[in-house]
Amino acid sequence: MKCYSILLLVYLTTSLYAQQDSIWLDHSDTIVLEKSRLPAFGLGHNTTHLGAAVLKNYSTRNLAQVLQLESTFFVKNYGPSGISSLSGRGGGASHTAVLWEGFNIQSPMLGQADISLLPTIFVDYVDIQYGGESALFGNSSIGGALHLGTKSKFGKGWHFEGNIHGGSYEDLGQQLKLTYSNAWYAGSVRSFYHNAKNNYLFKDVNAFGFPKPIKAQSNARLQQWGLFQEHQFKVKKHQFGLKAWYQDSKRQIPPPLLLSTSNDVQKDESLRLVAHWKTYFGTQIWKARSALFLESLHFQSDAVNALSRILSSITELENKWYLNDFHHFNVGLNYSFFKAISGGYAQDPQQHRLAIFGAYKLTSPQKKWQGTFSIREEMVQGKFITPAASLGAVWTFYEQFQFNVHLSHNYRLPTFNDLYWNTLGNPNLKPEYSWNSELGISLPLLFKKYSLKTTLTGFCNLINDWILWSPNTAGLWRPSNIEQVWARGLELNLQGKIKWKKWQLKTGLNYAFTKSTRTKGAAPATLGKQLIYTPEHNANIHVQIQYRQTSLLYQHSLTSLRFVDNANTEILPLFHVGHLRLSQAIPLEKAAASFYLQINNLFGADYQVVSNRAMPWQLFELGFGLRL
Repeated sequence: MKCYSILLLVYLTTSLYAQQDSIWLDHSDTIVLEKSRLPAFGLGHNTTHLGAAVLKNYSTRNLAQVLQLESTFFVKNYGPSGISSLSGRGGGASHTAVLWEGFNIQSPMLGQADISLLPTIFVDYVDIQYGGESALFGNSSIGGALHLGTKSKFGKGWHFEGNIHGGSYEDLGQQLKLTYSNAWYAGSVRSFYHNAKNNYLFKDVNAFGFPKPIKAQSNARLQQWGLFQEHQFKVKKHQFGLKAWYQDSKRQIPPPLLLSTSNDVQKDESLRLVAHWKTYFGTQIWKARSALFLESLHFQSDAVNALSRILSSITELENKWYLNDFHHFNVGLNYSFFKAISGGYAQDPQQHRLAIFGAYKLTSPQKKWQGTFSIREEMVQGKFITPAASLGAVWTFYEQFQFNVHLSHNYRLPTFNDLYWNTLGNPNLKPEYSWNSELGISLPLLFKKYSLKTTLTGFCNLINDWILWSPNTAGLWRPSNIEQVWARGLELNLQGKIKWKKWQLKTGLNYAFTKSTRTKGAAPATLGKQLIYTPEHNANIHVQIQYRQTSLLYQHSLTSLRFVDNANTEILPLFHVGHLRLSQAIPLEKAAASFYLQINNLFGADYQVVSNRAMPWQLFELGFGLRL
């Protein structure tokens, strides 16, 4: 599916978009700043906000590389030219929703989002939500969610950012961002280009004999480019606008270690459009927004030539009502339509969904605690599913110390492949349902020259009717609702900062212990066993030293062993990887330039994230940036 003709229409359209919550309300001499749905009504969650200060270190990368080093989600990475999926809190890749501007961009065919196709330059923030919240965000939010978007600012004039980088194995790329805003208009254009041969060296740890042979990766070239455009208007009490995101990717898929050659190629193309209108009357805010996503995936090999196309259309109407400082309400209606075209289906499937949701937040008179209740009822193809609901609360004590608690009932709908795949699909599948709970404490210590924030969270999830593909009596692999999974664990986050004269030291630690086991299933031998590709321990640390305009950043990630079979007899060993970045900023009269040197896999670790998929040794990258 070619999207070029549709892309041309983006430049001709006059519709405009606005997403961020920035309207001020005046009610009885009280000023209220509207918040987006997650911070306003998703109380009790362990969340992490990655803003411009963090994302600038990843401007040449995709979100898979960001989340591997900035979150406790497990990133299942097939290599520099391969796909990457995300899983959190013991769930699968389809249990973590990926929301761009509030809309879920997971594939309705696969139920997953390839986060290696999400360039960092196209987002201004990443909000990481740990734990389920289907009541607020709908399908798939069982293990957590990513919230991505951009933030336009009015009255800032012209601004330009450009980056260019080159690295090992013919890795070249560039990122450009041009923005302009005045009192009533804000807009930007962003683009990126990335080309890498990826013929990196690795040690074939699966080969027989000793020493293990050193090989060069083959059939691993990556070519990607994308264009992003946004416009936003503010007219009296109204905001409206459009955001458009087009992307084209071609990836050669290298052979696994068990094979010597591969000719596999995957082409991904997508166009995402979102239109939005927002206004306010007194203490009520009304929103109407709509999204259109067109995506294609073309896989070619010696034996297969498969083309899949997906159309997603989502429209949402929402009202927020700030009765006073203590009572806030949120209600909305969501209609979604999905259609897929693929040779894997006897008929092209389509699906209609209609959902109504509501939320209420209560704030105590002294503002020491807040509580929320949310509920969503969804109708899929004319049939109601079990409602999703959640309760959350935050209690602030002793200055800024906080207790958080959250309880929720969540769901994940079967994918098109689960329901309709030729011969093997099961149209009688039920949705997966989960009960989620978490309890956390946050202890910020703030002093004049240093600060330390500690967050500790415990969680417990029970997922029922887990959909599992397994062989039937005829030997055919078909999906069934036969699994129950119990996931529980702890998450620890530490953030510290010290300032002394012109020196600054920043440190951080993210750690998660996750035990995720089957408590019910078709195979008794798998009960009580850890789910495949679910590490019990996942952690990352960073230490950044800055003196004036010079910065040295060291990052290190650790992932414990993972089982690659349901009986827990085969493992991938623990691995840990270090990264080093040296950057130098150069202030100019009306601009700022910067240089950086990045070394990935500093110590040359031999490791696999996915079985038989080799990862590269040291990779060097040199880049230059300019801001005007």
